[in-house]
Amino acid sequence: MAKIDFQIGTSAIRNYKRLDYEFWYALAEYVDNSAQSYANNKEILDNQYASDGESLEVIIFYDNKQGFLRIRDNAMGMDLPELENALEIGKAPKNTSGLSEFGMGLKTASCWIGDIWSIKTKKLGSDKEYEVTFDVERVANGETNIDVIERPKPKEDHYTIIEIHKMHQKIAGNTIQKVKTYLRSMYRVHTRLGIMKLKWGNDEVLSYDEDIKFLKARNGETFKRDFDFIVEGKRVHGWGGILEKGGRPRAGFAVVRRSRIIEGQPTAWRPHEIYGQELGSNDLVNQRIVGEINLDEFMVTHTKNKILWQGEQEEAVEKKLYEAFADFVDVALNTKYRGGELPESVRAAGISQAKEHLQNPNFVDTVILNEVPSPDFVNASNQPILEATKNSRPDEIIKIGDVTVNLYIDPSYSPSEPYYVSHYGPNLEEITVAINSQHVFFKEHITTSESVYTYILLCCYDALAEWKCLFKTGSIDAKTVNSIKDQFMKTNVTRN
Repeated sequence: MAKIDFQIGTSAIRNYKRLDYEFWYALAEYVDNSAQSYANNKEILDNQYASDGESLEVIIFYDNKQGFLRIRDNAMGMDLPELENALEIGKAPKNTSGLSEFGMGLKTASCWIGDIWSIKTKKLGSDKEYEVTFDVERVANGETNIDVIERPKPKEDHYTIIEIHKMHQKIAGNTIQKVKTYLRSMYRVHTRLGIMKLKWGNDEVLSYDEDIKFLKARNGETFKRDFDFIVEGKRVHGWGGILEKGGRPRAGFAVVRRSRIIEGQPTAWRPHEIYGQELGSNDLVNQRIVGEINLDEFMVTHTKNKILWQGEQEEAVEKKLYEAFADFVDVALNTKYRGGELPESVRAAGISQAKEHLQNPNFVDTVILNEVPSPDFVNASNQPILEATKNSRPDEIIKIGDVTVNLYIDPSYSPSEPYYVSHYGPNLEEITVAINSQHVFFKEHITTSESVYTYILLCCYDALAEWKCLFKTGSIDAKTVNSIKDQFMKTNVTRN
């Protein structure tokens, strides 16, 4: 029987630049190796750190002008055989239960970022430093013999320094902050536990903001709980909660695998069973439900940016998560739920801001000096919006008993036109409510689904209160309108 000798050509490494990396995931390959080097040699390194007054530190330095990247750690370092293993593509390390498991990350990330990269490393206890330079094009063309430079160094030194030049993946100015944000999130467990100090340059420490304030019930109970269950013999555990103050970038479940975040804020995992449509909508659940889920025993993609679900694992995990937090979903959706009394500090800050605004000289002039507009002026100001509603379909048609509210929220109105206009049909059974979403107040303050909801309600309450006053009394009296609106507001106890 004939046989074919299967080989992988060295030119394949050129394709590493086409891998589906984001820059933070590529950088994470180096940080993972540093963290694993420490984990494998914890006792020895802890003794050395205690003697030197140090701890595990990984420093990322990027020079945009010179076009090179440097990652330095003070972990165990490598001797020559370990360096040879690190350069062999696909050769898994002896310990594959941690963050270094495929024998690919160093090579794939480096080739993805640039065409020339070097490793300088010194192992604790050895008296030699080793340096190699990897030229992607030379190796791809078959020149696989890489020179090793050897230098004498003190035995107590220990480090690995990786430098990448001829970068074809550069970090644009705006992207740098994004990279830092993701790295903070990805290594939050390591920094939380004090295992590692991750730095950008020599001065900026990348630590994650762990100050999460959870919603509290009136009895003082915090809406946060742990979970722990088994799926296909694999343990799934973590915690979930409801944010006191929501925000989509802060919500979602951070997926933790072997103490490293695989998917985390600001684009954390949003399981369909809890958050709804793919990637979630922008409702209160997607703004307020938050958590961490540990999936240590599940497979991961080789770029370690996604869990590699097998069969029906994802559906099973989602179902059990929903069972654990179905009541939290109901609470998060309840717009009236504020978890007890408004904190005095929040109330005081709001009053102070309102006072400052009301005493602003520009507002004072508006109140004191501006003349009251005449009915003709008001009608003329309202007319363009009313004319626009005649030639367009309502955004929503709302039936309230026998009354129809035609709701318009038009982005084509002018910022100088009224914030809202209402109009009643001749039989008082049809109301037009037109809201100007280009108004300066709307643009400045209405930024979330919750604020849109409140703004629309208040505009509709104004229109309906005026309509009811006119319908029942034949005229519009300001105090009567306010009393009717007060009734509407008191009946707003739930959001159906």
